[in-house]
Order: sequence, then structure tokens, then C-alpha cells
Amino acid sequence: MIKIFGKNCIREAIRANQGLQEIFIQEEAYKKDYPFIELLKDKNIKYSLLNKKKMDGMFGTGHQGYGAYHEDYKIYGEEIIEMLSKSPKRVLLLDGIMDPHNLGAILRSVDAFGFDAVILPKNRSCSITETVAHVSTGAIEYVKIAYVNSLSVFVERLKKAGYWICGTDAKGTMEASSIDLSLDLAVIIGSEGFGMSKTLGKQVDFLLSIPMVGHVNSLNASVSAGIILHMLKK
Repeated sequence: MIKIFGKNCIREAIRANQGLQEIFIQEEAYKKDYPFIELLKDKNIKYSLLNKKKMDGMFGTGHQGYGAYHEDYKIYGEEIIEMLSKSPKRVLLLDGIMDPHNLGAILRSVDAFGFDAVILPKNRSCSITETVAHVSTGAIEYVKIAYVNSLSVFVERLKKAGYWICGTDAKGTMEASSIDLSLDLAVIIGSEGFGMSKTLGKQVDFLLSIPMVGHVNSLNASVSAGIILHMLKK
């Protein structure tokens, strides 16, 4: 069980018909938000009214008047590779992403730009937390997430399955706009501090960079992911 909070997160969970156990609404929000209450009634979803003090105690101060208990999100493993049947296929691999805010924001881009799944290593990765769910603003309801033992081993499996591997690095020699979008693509985003591991760097088919003209030539990992994923969308 995980707590989720914020109107958008809960609304998307309702729309996706995903695992809501109990919904809580702050009394002030209940009085003002007629459309949301009608949505709950239309879906025959029960809810409880709480005052601000109780809501803050249960969900912290960023709940916006809405909170819920949600079943644990479905997490996949190595079998995820067998579940990707669309063509062209798109997967995102995250190497060393530890910040839940980054992961949540990346999930939004993954959903927005039609990628099929996010793959993370079991070690040195952010887990799925309340913060990740909140920052994703509901995108987590639609994105397949998998944790694997080794990204390097999984990349080899992707290669055998016909994927072309796109690494990202400031020293990259290609822009994403030059990639053939009919290909099945796996994109690797590394951590802000260290980038991709050297092992993964040796496995890529294309090393991509983002052309920039400003004075600071580095971007937040989630921003970089958003730009690359948009350029490589199906």
C-alpha cells in the first residue's frame, strides 16, 4: 500500500481504474470542487471528508486537499522485454537515477512521448515512493516500470531483440533528430553526477548529445530525458 496525494494523481488513478483503496478529501475542497465529487459519485467511489489538520497529518502539507491509499504499483522484472509488442518500440533505461523528483518527472515524459517502459537497475536506483507518484502527476498509472539485475545484461538482451541502443553524453557525436524513427530504440539516461557507466557507454550504437548555446552546458536529468524522448517519439 502506498499513499498518493494531489488532485491530478488521484484523478488519473480513477480514470485508469487503478488500485485505489480509500479516498480522503479536505472539507474545504469538497465544498468547492463539484466536478471532482461528481466524478467520484459517477464511478461509485466512496470517500471520507477530513479537516486540514488530519489531512496534513496523513499526507503532509502538499496534498492540495486530496489524498488516497493506493495498492502498490505493479513492478516488472526481466520479463518486461517479452511484453513490448508495439512497433516501433521505445524503452528508456535509467542508470543511477536516485532522486525521486527526477524519476517522477521522467515518468511524465515517458507517458507524454509514447515510450513503452522504463527500466532501472535494482541497485543504485530510486524506488517507487509517494514523492515519485506525486511528481508524476498521474503518469505513473500508465507507465510500465521494471527493475532488472543488470542494465548491461539487459542491454544485450535488447540488442538481440533488435533494438538500437542510444546513449546520452555531452561528448556525443549525434543529435537525436538524425536517428531513423522507424527503428526500435532503447535510450539510456545517466545520472547527473556521473552520466552513463563506462560499461554501458561501450554498448551503445549511437551516442547522442543535446546541442546548447547557453553558458551552462548541463541539464537536469529529467530535462535531458524530456528533450531526447520528445525527439525520438514514435
